[in-house]
Amino acid sequence: MSKTGAMDLASGVGGKIQKDDVLSAVDKYEKYHGYYGGEEDDRKSNYTDMVNKYYDLVTSFYEFGWGESFHFAHRWNGESLRESIKRHEHFLALQLGLKPGQKVLDVGCGIGGPLREISRFSSTSVTGINNNEYQITRGKELNRIAGVDKTCNFVKADFMKMPFPEDSFDAVYAIEATCHAPDAVGCYKEVFRVLKPGQHFAAYEWCMTDAFDPNNKEHQKIKEEIELGDGLPDIRSTRQCLDALKKAGFEIIWERDIAGESPVPWYLPLDTNHFSLSSFRLTAAGRFVTRNLVKTLEYVGLAPKGSLRVQSFLEKAAEGLVDGGRREIFTPMYFFLVRKPASSS
Repeated sequence: MSKTGAMDLASGVGGKIQKDDVLSAVDKYEKYHGYYGGEEDDRKSNYTDMVNKYYDLVTSFYEFGWGESFHFAHRWNGESLRESIKRHEHFLALQLGLKPGQKVLDVGCGIGGPLREISRFSSTSVTGINNNEYQITRGKELNRIAGVDKTCNFVKADFMKMPFPEDSFDAVYAIEATCHAPDAVGCYKEVFRVLKPGQHFAAYEWCMTDAFDPNNKEHQKIKEEIELGDGLPDIRSTRQCLDALKKAGFEIIWERDIAGESPVPWYLPLDTNHFSLSSFRLTAAGRFVTRNLVKTLEYVGLAPKGSLRVQSFLEKAAEGLVDGGRREIFTPMYFFLVRKPASSS
């Protein structure tokens, strides 16, 4: 897990955004979202700007509170959050059947926590594609520290328009990342294009479940809180994701929402009723400490103005995620394993 401290958090808020511009970036980001009256069409047409602003603003918070792998995980009783995150990544690698020396693509790789873990676990070379310059800069430094900079690399690009030739990779995966795509079919078609024939694509997707009722105002509020706090243009249903995979040309090996199979609820680290020393920064007490720390750092000028606003919408997201998980209307781990046909026939 990341060892970032308070000063790393303060210096990292805003990413590549000029520190004097962080507050206006927060304003613009919030106005994209339905929670503040924004429109889905605007989020989709401006997804590059919206998602880049989001990750510039929140990456240091994520690393401070969550570590290097920004995702949830299936978790056994007695298993720590850190252990479950690693096992979640290993499960994906095993489903893909990765073999030493293969070339693998991580779509929407963040700062590279999963790609480093999967590369070491499977002895593969992993390329991460990410359109956020700050995250790539941070990821390269972490690759160097971990000693995997010869086998793991980053490419700055939009995963809707990947700069790779057809049939480039032996396997492709995405972990809670392609939910940022404005068009699922277009995103999956790009994955299909760069994947070698006969090879596999696996992912954990953020989705609304069949229990979600679009006419229920409370359900809609929860969905909007998650979209606001997690930089999403929209949250698709599991059925929409499955349909998009088929339209992109993939053969479905298996797919299932595995969130309900977790003995420990996936949202437990964010539940304010839960306390854990090993993940203290995520608990209610830890978030209270972080909130006041950020407030102080912003007041004395060590963190840019707007930092506390970022902390606030991340807390709003946590509330939405916990409520969505409890009601079983949202899942962060709709898993699928699909295959690109071996030939066009």
